[in-house]
Amino acid sequence: MRFTIPACLLAVAFGLSPAYAGSCGGSDHVHSPRAMAEKYFDQMDTNSDEIVTKAEFEASAIIKMVKSFDVLGPDENGEVTKPAFIKTFVEAHPAHKTEA
Repeated sequence: MRFTIPACLLAVAFGLSPAYAGSCGGSDHVHSPRAMAEKYFDQMDTNSDEIVTKAEFEASAIIKMVKSFDVLGPDENGEVTKPAFIKTFVEAHPAHKTEA
C-alpha cells in the first residue's frame, strides 16, 4: 500500500512524457523502463550520490512533471535512493512490447 499511490502517480507523470513515448532526439527507438528510470533519477541527482533529496528534486526539471516530492516515495530520512526509485518506476511501467 505504501508504494501504490506513488507508483500510480509516477505512472501518470512519466507515462505521458514524450521521452517515454519513444521520442529520443527524433529517432524511432524506445528506451526500457529501467533506462528511463535511471535517466530521470540522474537528472534529479545533481551530486551523483545515488540519493535524491527534496532540494535536488525541487531544483530539477522533473518538477515540471511531478509536482510533489512525496510522490517519489522518500524513505524515513526524507530521501529517495536510486534502487528504490528504479524499482517503483519499473513496476509502474512494464516493458513496452511492440506489435508485429
